[in-house]
Amino acid sequence: MSASRSSRPRPRRAPGSVRRRMVTFALVPGLLVTLLSGVIAWSVRDGEAALSALIGGSLGVGIFLAGLLGITGVLAGPASASMAGAFALLSLQIIVGFAVLYALSRVDWVEMLPLGLGFLAAGLAFQVGVVLGYTGSRQLAFGELENDSGPGEMQ
Repeated sequence: MSASRSSRPRPRRAPGSVRRRMVTFALVPGLLVTLLSGVIAWSVRDGEAALSALIGGSLGVGIFLAGLLGITGVLAGPASASMAGAFALLSLQIIVGFAVLYALSRVDWVEMLPLGLGFLAAGLAFQVGVVLGYTGSRQLAFGELENDSGPGEMQ
């Protein structure tokens, strides 16, 4: 029997399990890096820098989390609107991010360097977590292989 026609049924995932795994794998490192950036900013500068870094990290995680949840909604819609919906979602993320950053830049006690570094570090950790969560949840569409023969070998 060929590898693509396995007699065993493919196990089914619970609805939303891939998104749940992606969110879990992304939130944990994103929030840990947010806390770590706050501690580092506090140890290097002062409490206002720490609070700024915590706000920046929270903002980064929040914007990327909203994008991750939003894109699942976009992809659940008609396929013909997927690219336009993804572009609209990205545009909305950028506009909201800039508006919040602009408003925070007008606050006297917010320090923009720790805020920006916290935003970038937490956002990067979040995105790495999303990728790890997604790749760990993938399943082969054709089932498990019957034997361990390599490419080009006889079965």
